[in-house]
Amino acid sequence: MKLVRKHPPAKAVVWGLKDYHERRNRVLVIRDVGGLGDILMQRMMFESFKRVMPESHITWAIPKQYMDAAVNHPFVDEVVDCRLVNKNDYTIFYNITYACGRYESAIAPRADKHRSDIWSEHCGVILSRHDMHLKPSEEDKEEARAIMRTKIANPNAPILAFCPISAQIGKDLSGVVMQDVVMRTWQKGCNVICLHTKQIAEMTKIGCPVISNLSIRQWMAALSVSDYVVSVDTAAFHCAGGLGKPLTGIFTYCDGKVYGKYFDFVLVQRHRDDGDWDCGPCFNWGMCSKDKSCQPIKPCAKEITGDLVMAGIERMMTKWPHENQGNRLS
Repeated sequence: MKLVRKHPPAKAVVWGLKDYHERRNRVLVIRDVGGLGDILMQRMMFESFKRVMPESHITWAIPKQYMDAAVNHPFVDEVVDCRLVNKNDYTIFYNITYACGRYESAIAPRADKHRSDIWSEHCGVILSRHDMHLKPSEEDKEEARAIMRTKIANPNAPILAFCPISAQIGKDLSGVVMQDVVMRTWQKGCNVICLHTKQIAEMTKIGCPVISNLSIRQWMAALSVSDYVVSVDTAAFHCAGGLGKPLTGIFTYCDGKVYGKYFDFVLVQRHRDDGDWDCGPCFNWGMCSKDKSCQPIKPCAKEITGDLVMAGIERMMTKWPHENQGNRLS
């Protein structure tokens, strides 16, 4: 006979009238994991939350290592470590950790909603605005400027922050393409500074500076004081979009038109809507109808060329021309 262990029922939390009165407007939104790009996109939710319930006290619980990307939000009352928060202190809490994964898996290979909208609708709110309310401090910006000044060759040329690598290899530019883009951007008269969490060998080989030792706050500030940002589908894309920077976004299997729908930017992507890609973006990073191998780099990434990226950069610079008055580090 198989023995089945029966767990006792969870104890109900009983609040007294005073406890309820003190906690009745406390709302917890919890995200148990990152990454940094998702945390930044979540910043879009809270203005509408406060407009729906102005008297609420909103606590946002996230992993401790990302908290610097969440603080200083005018519509969030408190940012806490998700591992330490006590859910029983809140009248209601929403765990949004898996909301996007469930929705995007169900609707794949197409996508239609920005992640901020998926999370918000999970909480019962339709967003009326999608402002991240990002505003790096002057102190953080000056620290970033001081670091970046040591990396530029021409103090009168614009600064282009280049972010060619993400946390998922299938979204990265190849070494050949990133080198090609840097050298051709130099020919256009720009200072190029790569931002990443570690050094990039392909950039070191051609003498392109890589800044890899920034805190989250300094990294956000570095993007804010750059003149242009060129990024693959990673946190830098979302941060630059939230800051309203002149931006080129490079996408592979995720739909840049959905992920960037609330940003003004130039998209570089082979896309079914443009008639030059018959199967994508497919939103399926595990499988590929065109490549049955187990290799993580799929055709949608392999076919992003230097020419495609440079065409996007040229459109960006035409849309947001530099006035030849030095750069934002001056």
